[in-house]
Amino acid sequence: MDLRCNIIKFYQDYILNELKLMNNSKFDNKITYNSLLYLDLIDSTENCTVSYIANALHIAKSSVTLKVKELERLGLVEKKQSKQDKRTYYLSTTHKAKDLFKVYDLSLDHAVSEIEKHYSEEDIQKFNEIILILTRHFKLTVDEELKVK
Repeated sequence: MDLRCNIIKFYQDYILNELKLMNNSKFDNKITYNSLLYLDLIDSTENCTVSYIANALHIAKSSVTLKVKELERLGLVEKKQSKQDKRTYYLSTTHKAKDLFKVYDLSLDHAVSEIEKHYSEEDIQKFNEIILILTRHFKLTVDEELKVK
């Protein structure tokens, strides 16, 4: 078993699965892969802002603003003004977006359920550590490459 090949295969299968679901979505076909990325970032980031997304993706704030407005028009994102700083708006996904995520998360939910049935807490903890190592190295490598440019 080649670990590197299996990681690549997992990533490819995961991305292809998302693309297939996106292309067959019950939602309007204005949902692009880019839109899914934004929705995922917004949904998984507490107090998400346009600036956060721009920094995370290393793109212009104006580009993020345009995409967020599009997602608002589609009823997938809403903005709420900060109570502490009235200049800041926090982004969150709507119930419509959360319904969309249910479809995308179904395969992950099934996999987690099967893993929890077949592996001990100790095994799962080791797996979590492995995932965190992968995440850390992907992030470090990208950050280092962006600094060089």
